[in-house]
Amino acid sequence: MTESQDPKTLWFNFLKIFTRALVQINLYTPDHPQVKQALIEGEALLVQISDSLDGADFSVTLDNDKLLINSTPLLASDKLPNSLRNLFLKSRIQTITFSKGVSGDDLLALCQIQAFKGEAKDLLAERGVTKITLSQAIYGKVDASQAQSEVSPAAGAQAAGRTGAGPGGTESDGNVADKISGQGLETALSTLVGRATKDTAEQQRIMEILTAKFREEMVVEVKKALEVVHREKKKVENDMVRADSVMNSMADGVVVVDKNGNILMMNPQAEAISGGVLAELSGKKIVDLSQIENQVVSLAKEIKSESNTDISTEISRAGSEELAKSVKNATAIIQNEDGKIVGTVSIPTDAAKLKQVQKMQEEFIATMTHELRSPLTSIKAALEIMSRDSAKENGPGHGVLNTAIRNTERLNSIITDILDFSKLQSGKLIFHPENTSAEDTAKEAAESMRAWTTSKGINLSVRCEPGVPFVYADRRRTVQVLINLISNAIKFTPQGGSIEVSADAGKDTLDGFVFFSVKDNGCGIKKEDQGKIFEKFVQVASGEKVGGTGLGLSITKAMVVMQGGRLTLESEPGRGTTFRVGMPVYRGQAEEGVFEQVTEARPEEKPWWKKLLGMQ
Repeated sequence: MTESQDPKTLWFNFLKIFTRALVQINLYTPDHPQVKQALIEGEALLVQISDSLDGADFSVTLDNDKLLINSTPLLASDKLPNSLRNLFLKSRIQTITFSKGVSGDDLLALCQIQAFKGEAKDLLAERGVTKITLSQAIYGKVDASQAQSEVSPAAGAQAAGRTGAGPGGTESDGNVADKISGQGLETALSTLVGRATKDTAEQQRIMEILTAKFREEMVVEVKKALEVVHREKKKVENDMVRADSVMNSMADGVVVVDKNGNILMMNPQAEAISGGVLAELSGKKIVDLSQIENQVVSLAKEIKSESNTDISTEISRAGSEELAKSVKNATAIIQNEDGKIVGTVSIPTDAAKLKQVQKMQEEFIATMTHELRSPLTSIKAALEIMSRDSAKENGPGHGVLNTAIRNTERLNSIITDILDFSKLQSGKLIFHPENTSAEDTAKEAAESMRAWTTSKGINLSVRCEPGVPFVYADRRRTVQVLINLISNAIKFTPQGGSIEVSADAGKDTLDGFVFFSVKDNGCGIKKEDQGKIFEKFVQVASGEKVGGTGLGLSITKAMVVMQGGRLTLESEPGRGTTFRVGMPVYRGQAEEGVFEQVTEARPEEKPWWKKLLGMQ
């Protein structure tokens, strides 16, 4: 024996080889190479085992529910391969003893016992096998150094007790009951059949009949049990289908998540509700959707498809508490008599109603302002023609016509504000950035308002810093921003006052901007009111009350910020006001640069100007 192999390892290896030989002898002829190889390996292992035992015998015993090697428990019987266990059970063998010098032919004869119709011992005798002996009594040893025939009195008594040998060689009923109580079903049946008849063929036939009957009974009982399970399963499936049908009838959007609640897929309807596209939301937690837009998300805490335990009934909810309450109050669950959910009844929530009203309002405003602008343009043109004719004649109606023209300009300004506000709300206000001269932009805005300042007796001047950089901005919209600021200054500057429009480059940390300033010496704004003037529909002034929509400054600031700029003011009551508009310096930006990034990316961050304009 090599040092690396202990006795148990040798025993296990021999049992593996012997089992392989038992299987192959049923598949191939005795002279098949695989059969021969298994017998050669088995013979070699028995030589090693005999050497390890100093030439003593090597016994393998199947005793009740254990396999013993030389009276040492090695394996539970239910762990044995069927071919090895059947060799013991069908041939009523309890112990196989291998003496020193077992050959491959001896092992072949032992393997062929399983197909032999007579007694196993008779086959070995016919083949002249003397080194392998079979017994129904357990072979016990005091120790490995003793001779095979040297059996202790205790072992002999144990063997006699197990066989129950008495007159007639039968076991007592009490011993049989004790014996089969610890056996598996097949072993117990084999034991009982062995008591009924000693004929091996008859025993095998009885075992087959009993096994078939047992299977039939088991099939009947399993079917009965499965019928109950199938009914319950069908009820659960029907409840799930019913719930799915109800939910699908309520919603078109579908969001698919993994077991951790991360978004995998969304259909277009769900994208519209969530306010983002799948490419942006994929991989994010479904409960984080409420941080993108005004939504309510309810999700089971346990969403795995399979579980061996009861699932948790807890729900994770994200979103506005008021909106969640609104949704809950607007939906009622319909249950059947068994308490199963079969439907829902809902009314539009307050938020849904508000959205519908807002959409109708936006469409109405857009249509109305477009319809008003066309006739207003015609009226203004007619008045200007009449004013020119009246000026030539120097008639008394010239002043009245000028007043009418100013009112049409004012009305046109209001309509423009409403249109711009509507476009901002709907996200349709488009910017076209370009390399723009800051000086020309300031001069164009001032010239557009010079007639109004002249009529009101206000001095309007333009001052531009030499070499002021070009800006990267939408020129038309930037001129509109300055016009709004100049218009606001005109309203709150008294006759004889002054307004200065200037452009200069930012310094130090602000060197990436060019600043347009609109400075007046009007009534000014109180400090506590300065934070309100950029809100929609708000007009705050220390001087005379003027008309207007109250949208001009809120639209102006939104236009500045959406172009990547900034808008600030400095003011003191009685000392005038200065608005400063910072626009990005042109540095070779791509044509589709900052504006698309600002107008597309900022809504996800909920920028202040959307709150300002009531767009969320």
